[in-house]
Amino acid sequence: MKTTQTLLTVLGSLALAGSANAQLIAQWTFEGDVLTPSTGSGTASNVGGTSSAFAAGNGGGRGWNTSSYPAQSTGSGTAGVEFLVSTLGYKDITVSYDHRASGTASRWAAFQYTTDGSTWTTLGNNSGGLSPHDTFYSFNFDLSSTAGVNNNPNFGFRIVSIFSPLAFNQNSTLSYGADAAYMRANADAKYPPEAGLGTSNYSTAGTWRFDNVTVSGSVIPEPHEYAMLAGLGLVGFAIWRRRAAK
Repeated sequence: MKTTQTLLTVLGSLALAGSANAQLIAQWTFEGDVLTPSTGSGTASNVGGTSSAFAAGNGGGRGWNTSSYPAQSTGSGTAGVEFLVSTLGYKDITVSYDHRASGTASRWAAFQYTTDGSTWTTLGNNSGGLSPHDTFYSFNFDLSSTAGVNNNPNFGFRIVSIFSPLAFNQNSTLSYGADAAYMRANADAKYPPEAGLGTSNYSTAGTWRFDNVTVSGSVIPEPHEYAMLAGLGLVGFAIWRRRAAK
């Protein structure tokens, strides 16, 4: 019995090592006002004509500040930031980041990914979760079941501004239908039937800021580890059958 228990313990440990070894693949903290990752390797860049600067990060340090987003009612899903990160040797990929908006920037963002470095697919959105403005909010996107993302040297993702999928009142006099315009992050902008407040509007000068952009995954076991697991499994099963037959 002791031999069987030992084999099962070893088998379980190896299985956990192969499936639960989640770790950082790449992370951007923007310390030093740079776009190179603080952990791992990859690239960060502007897309859709946005501009770059740096400002205070979440809880201190530095963050990546972006502006020059599209004019109202134009270019939904085309402008924001892009990260390219190889996931070779990893599976169960997740992406997390901290995100804040100024009052006149879009509160709605879409998360897009690529498996070939050029074709982009929308995985989901942030549910308009950047309001009230000037506050960092944390977001997490799970790509563990997304085809083609695991073990891929051409993986990447984008965070881009999108029109509000819900009709809304931008201020006390201006209203838009669903999927027609950017909804500013300031809490004075409201969803119907409640009227909006104030007089401000969305602006291309509005800013989005990012911090602690993190790509994580589980290490894919090497072939010899799979072979070891299979071998131990067969040995354990044989011992169990032998003892059960007695």
